[in-house]
Amino acid sequence: MDLIYATDRKVDVGVMRNYTFDLAFGSDENNFELTTGINNHVCRPGYFLYIENTEYGGIIDRMKVQTDTKVLVYKGRTWHGILGSKILEPDAGEDYLICEGEANAVLGTLLERMGLTDLFKASTVDSELVIHSYKMNRYINGYEGIKKMLSSVGGKLKTRFQNGFAVLSAEPLVDYSKNEEFDSSQLNFDVEKNYNPVNHMICLGQGDLKERTVIHLYADGQGNISHIPSSFGTDEVAEVYENVNAESMEELENGGISALKESWNSDSLDIAIDSERNYDIGDIVGAREHITDIFVAQPIAKKIVTIKGDIVTTSHKVGT
Repeated sequence: MDLIYATDRKVDVGVMRNYTFDLAFGSDENNFELTTGINNHVCRPGYFLYIENTEYGGIIDRMKVQTDTKVLVYKGRTWHGILGSKILEPDAGEDYLICEGEANAVLGTLLERMGLTDLFKASTVDSELVIHSYKMNRYINGYEGIKKMLSSVGGKLKTRFQNGFAVLSAEPLVDYSKNEEFDSSQLNFDVEKNYNPVNHMICLGQGDLKERTVIHLYADGQGNISHIPSSFGTDEVAEVYENVNAESMEELENGGISALKESWNSDSLDIAIDSERNYDIGDIVGAREHITDIFVAQPIAKKIVTIKGDIVTTSHKVGT
């Protein structure tokens, strides 16, 4: 497994020797550190590091030298971090950036919008995931925006450096919790489950007092949303969603549905997984505490990778 270093013009220079390469990406960080001896100094700021056909790599932004130990550290953004350093904003005169079409084609359009086509490409394979009028959060960073967009259609982002480009592709996420689960007898974790999430969302739009637009949304035990009450008394858990800028009943209702679904994300699983399985960011894992029988499934939020020579150590974190 060769870790290549290349110039800022992506011209390969050589293979790194005697190093430790630490990367983290997902919910935060999205950066790397390469530690080596000062006598192994071969890179400059703006150089790229990559391992062909993997997601491991990025751009060198900083260098640190420890003069007493003669240790040199190259620091920078992973491919994910480069995406995260761009902002997706609406076009002039528009409220939102709307994404529509086959997922990989949409990724290509977003890369053009972010001005990253010299380094990134989108896969040309049909992902079989279709984005339907997705409303991108205003002024969201590119990495988070892409992850959220793909998650809305059950997808995840894959990154692989090939032939001089970081190639992005959309793939269906994998829900491992349906067929396997971690048990509290195997490893330690913190788990919390909310058995009574919000099931009644009162959506308030434009207008004053009795003239105000009001829509009631209800969710049943299976997560189906309608205008028909399904929980009563102590079983009803209500919240208010307010959007005075909603231009139509449809916009207000769609916002209320999103707020209602978002409120269900109150289950939490805090677990660090050292596994031979190479989970992707967005894949879902489940864990069960065997005494209380609490079971929670949550997506992989963060991936931490250490590469030393030909040895790759990977751990995964699942957060709230």
